[in-house]
Amino acid sequence: MKQSNALASLRQLCCSGLSKEMVIAEFLRAVPMLIPSNSNTFSISNDKFFPTYSMSAFDIGDMADTAPGIIANFHTTDRQNRAIDWFSKHSAIIDARVMDEAFYMTDLYNLIYRQFDMYHVLWAPIVLDASNTGVLGLYRSRGQKSFDIRDQEQLIHLLPYLSHAWRATENLPIEYCREATSGMMIMDAQGAILYQSPEAKALVEQARYPKLLVEQRKQDRLLMRLTELCRNLQNIYRGQEAPPPSYLHTGPNGQFLFRAYWLNSYNNEPGGLIGMTIEHRKPLKLKILRALRNLPLSPMQQEVALFLAEGATSEQICKRMHIKPTTVKDHVGKIYMKLDIHQREELLPKLLASEI
Repeated sequence: MKQSNALASLRQLCCSGLSKEMVIAEFLRAVPMLIPSNSNTFSISNDKFFPTYSMSAFDIGDMADTAPGIIANFHTTDRQNRAIDWFSKHSAIIDARVMDEAFYMTDLYNLIYRQFDMYHVLWAPIVLDASNTGVLGLYRSRGQKSFDIRDQEQLIHLLPYLSHAWRATENLPIEYCREATSGMMIMDAQGAILYQSPEAKALVEQARYPKLLVEQRKQDRLLMRLTELCRNLQNIYRGQEAPPPSYLHTGPNGQFLFRAYWLNSYNNEPGGLIGMTIEHRKPLKLKILRALRNLPLSPMQQEVALFLAEGATSEQICKRMHIKPTTVKDHVGKIYMKLDIHQREELLPKLLASEI
């Protein structure tokens, strides 16, 4: 992908109107198309520069419960003061030893970074609001070259857009795809998980994301909600008033619908097994944006295609993009030609079919 297209795609993402956590999570996955990197992260720190939670572009697997503690323990007052002092004079850190000369001997590196080929670092701060600062982290393996001035400049250029995404209003409605991925869990009447299908296990981890650092989650919030659904189901069958045993959760990875029901219709007595289904749907706009990256469209054509796929009229596109009707018509014609379609109704199915 051309760098101009990659840059335009990242800017469009940050100005998409999706929730800030959805944007940041996707940004971490997409920024390598502009700045080669892997296992990227984003953390938010309080006014003392201590991280309160962290997001990653990769699945940390079995370390999901231990990684937050390792990350939190690394950020001592001394290391934080070193980072604050450095950022007061520089726009980014490209050598982790700025925070600790023995960084490559720390638990953070050896237990987490090393496992995910996170050797070279590019850490850049983002002012989010009066009390929170974000730190965007890009990484490369030991065998790759370290980040250079050009990489820093490209990242610094994008930070205002990421800050815009964080500050943007979140009361805009988000349309989700009709198609859903699903999983199944079996729980006992007390809410303990007895079995998870592989799909369910992956979906639960996606729903938990991001992992909070401050609270350390001695009690899993999501599991507490699922336990509550089991309790509601039992109360309903006992004739007591209780909310429906379903829970709709929206997070950086989309929308998750949890439903509890008796696994056996004849076994609804206390102690019976409860089935918990999970349905996961992604934001439609996010799927469209992903699809547009893989198509041979110019940045302007990508923007027009996005508006068309969302149902905007030619007049609305003119106003939003501040271009003439003839220019819109020209872009639409080129989009149809490049995608081998002949009418607007063919565009969205074409985009969804090409999304990776």
